[in-house]
Amino acid sequence: MSPAESAPAAAPSLIPLGAKQPLVVDVWTDVVCPWCYVGEGRLEQAIQEAGLTGKVQVRTHSFELDPSAPTRAEERAAGQSPTNVDHLMQKTGRGAEEVRGMEEQIAQLARELGRDYALERPVASTRPAHRLLQAVRAAAGEEAAKDFFLSLQRGYFRGELDPFEDEVLVEHAVAAGLDAQAAREVLASDAHDAEVDDEVRAAVEMGARGVPFMVLGDAYAAPGALPVEALRGALEELGRARGLLGEDGAAHGSTGVVGGEACGIDGNC
Repeated sequence: MSPAESAPAAAPSLIPLGAKQPLVVDVWTDVVCPWCYVGEGRLEQAIQEAGLTGKVQVRTHSFELDPSAPTRAEERAAGQSPTNVDHLMQKTGRGAEEVRGMEEQIAQLARELGRDYALERPVASTRPAHRLLQAVRAAAGEEAAKDFFLSLQRGYFRGELDPFEDEVLVEHAVAAGLDAQAAREVLASDAHDAEVDDEVRAAVEMGARGVPFMVLGDAYAAPGALPVEALRGALEELGRARGLLGEDGAAHGSTGVVGGEACGIDGNC
């Protein structure tokens, strides 16, 4: 009898009834999406207020809002350096002052969450960042991928970094656990393009027409930057169902999940 034949069969992995189940929140987002920045802050606050800090796994997924956007190298070759204001003027047909007023309204919402918000920011293709997000996930896992993406998005909206520069992307990918040479090879190729497309397709098939788009615990689809109270109510319900919160925990918000503000699939915010 061979060792393989004599070895006892592995015991199946069982979850005891009543065991606490993890609560997963899947978030589709883009680096340059202001409503994604606000929505991520609201989600973070809702998790804290629901008493679920450390009990929720947030998974970050790619959603490229404007596949036609030029790369930074293409912008330089054309002698261009567009900003978000230029982009929105072109997309919406509005004047510069009106667009800046729109940005100021979002900035106020960000400040309510204790977040800085730069009113004018560079814009270019976010495809390289999304491909690196996929590479970081493959090399270092979900948490590292989330940290990589949020470090770019938060720094971008605070006006601290330019996520369209290769060396900035490499620096943040390395901090998240990806080898520097591997990161540069991703940026110099079309590696992970298919994974980016797959994630966008998955969101669209679930009904996403823009971002942020969240799926809470495989139970609720939450399109747009929902109010904190709506997110908190849904999280509390899901937390109780998974044994993460006591049954007598107070429900602060409504569990009805409706749409919030979002950046559209055409890149129009």
